[in-house]
Amino acid sequence: MYRIFIAENIPSLNKGEMTILEGMLESFIGLGGVEVSMLSSVPDIDQPRYGAKVRVIDARKSLHLFKNPKDYSRPLKILVSIFVAFQHLLFLLLHRVVGAKALRLMKSEIWKAYVESDVIVVGHDGTFGIGGSQIGVLPYSSFLYMPLLRRVLGEPLVVYGGSIGRFTGPLGFLGKPLLRLALGKVDLVTLRESISYQHVKGVGLQDDRITVTGDPAFLLGPAPAERVGEILAQEGVGDSSRPLIGVTVTRKRARTAFPQLRSPTDSYTKHVEVMAETIDSLVTKLGATVIFLPHCIGFGEGLDDRIVAADIFQRCKAKERVKVITNEYSAAELKGLMGQFDLFIGERLHSVINAMSMRVPSLALLNSGDQRAGIIEMLGQDRAICFVENLDGEALLARIHDIWEESATIREELASQTAVMRERAMLNGKLLKELLDGRRKE
Repeated sequence: MYRIFIAENIPSLNKGEMTILEGMLESFIGLGGVEVSMLSSVPDIDQPRYGAKVRVIDARKSLHLFKNPKDYSRPLKILVSIFVAFQHLLFLLLHRVVGAKALRLMKSEIWKAYVESDVIVVGHDGTFGIGGSQIGVLPYSSFLYMPLLRRVLGEPLVVYGGSIGRFTGPLGFLGKPLLRLALGKVDLVTLRESISYQHVKGVGLQDDRITVTGDPAFLLGPAPAERVGEILAQEGVGDSSRPLIGVTVTRKRARTAFPQLRSPTDSYTKHVEVMAETIDSLVTKLGATVIFLPHCIGFGEGLDDRIVAADIFQRCKAKERVKVITNEYSAAELKGLMGQFDLFIGERLHSVINAMSMRVPSLALLNSGDQRAGIIEMLGQDRAICFVENLDGEALLARIHDIWEESATIREELASQTAVMRERAMLNGKLLKELLDGRRKE
């Protein structure tokens, strides 16, 4: 049996993150028996939702933090990041001097998980500023001390099915040397899109430890058809509601959609207007029923998709053909529900991945600098990417119309391409198994 420690926070209220974790667990099947542990900023929320599949470790208690790090101000996040790094370096120093007896001095559960694991997994949703981080604080510092952790404990460190970005801002010039230093000490790096691979090559790293695979999210299975039927009935969606169009919206996209306006609040208001007008047009022209799915419901109002959906709903004229789902469903249940749609429009990347995995023609509304668009491109769905900046209602409708007209062809393309992406996603687990089996033989 292999003990795997995911040394990061994977929040269960974000169903895209839940999709990634479920996919990771599926990719571990080839390893045989595994015990998986992970960190959580809110274990009382995450453990019930993940159940017995994963042992959740309280990151705040283990690292002596207060409240949810997501609520910290930016200056406080920097201070907390330094504090977390200090604790790791102190543990490494103690372990170097007294070995496993360091656990008698630093008794938090996180240190025991590090020592007892067979492999430490990081970078599940991106590193160096992309995606998640260890506990909800700045991700940069963890990749400075994680390689030291690997060296002192003698355990493999793996970046697993993620993206690797670049440093930006005043300290951006440190990006290349820090990236080269950190990844040079990692035993295995699997990447979910080619832009990340180009970033790695750009700093002078290119060997058989680094491979472009696929996003583990493609491995999530949908809920059974019977359960999907129950959800549709519960939400009041019947066969007479065809065609069905699913939508996910986010506060982050709304607040950055119109950068030329005076404030993020003005951008949010304009975004709500454009989306409401678009939905009214879809209802009128296609006779569609539009369903807002909450693919993230927290932690906090800023991450609750239901609030944004409700604001758009209030501006819609055809309210009788628009439904806002407010109940919480698991990632698998949402994926099963997406499979019932005739078209999907998503501002959350992994909601789009889930819809496409169910062969549903989709449109991804992303920020122009989001390199994760490469995942959609790997599916051969370049035309499904629409940048959210300065979103024009007529242009958006035209793009939706094009996808609608080509829906039969797109479904055929997705049937073959998602099968390929599942194989690529499983490659993460195969490469991990080769690494661990090789070390065990040694």
